[in-house]
Amino acid sequence: MNTRQQMELINTYMCQSTALYGEWARRHGMSYNMFMVLYALDMAGQCTQKQISESWMIPKQTVNTVIKDLERRGYLCFAAGQGQREKLVCFTEAGRTFAKETLEEMYQMEDRVLERMGPELCEMMLKSERAFAEAFAGEVRRG
Repeated sequence: MNTRQQMELINTYMCQSTALYGEWARRHGMSYNMFMVLYALDMAGQCTQKQISESWMIPKQTVNTVIKDLERRGYLCFAAGQGQREKLVCFTEAGRTFAKETLEEMYQMEDRVLERMGPELCEMMLKSERAFAEAFAGEVRRG
């Protein structure tokens, strides 16, 4: 298999995984981006919009739109961050309940998938994904 064929398969599998997360989100009445913001906040506990955008590769404006929607629903609030202008996004009690109810099913599915793969394959996947992302970032940033 040559590198073009390998890259086609790598990109196909990455896109399929993303599409499956999007399909799951739609089935649960939300967009992929809303799901990812909930996921990011649940993982971090509290963070800035910029941190979500940079860590999860979601455009800043999209993160802002999702956060405004979740705030309007009473699921999010803001806390003072380190600087005068920095605001940390955090769950309200209703938001924490919503996130737990929404994400628990996904977490259980992810757990079952990783169990099915087994620890050795999971470790290989983590190392491979990290190596690819780091090498690719270096190439993109180098221009």
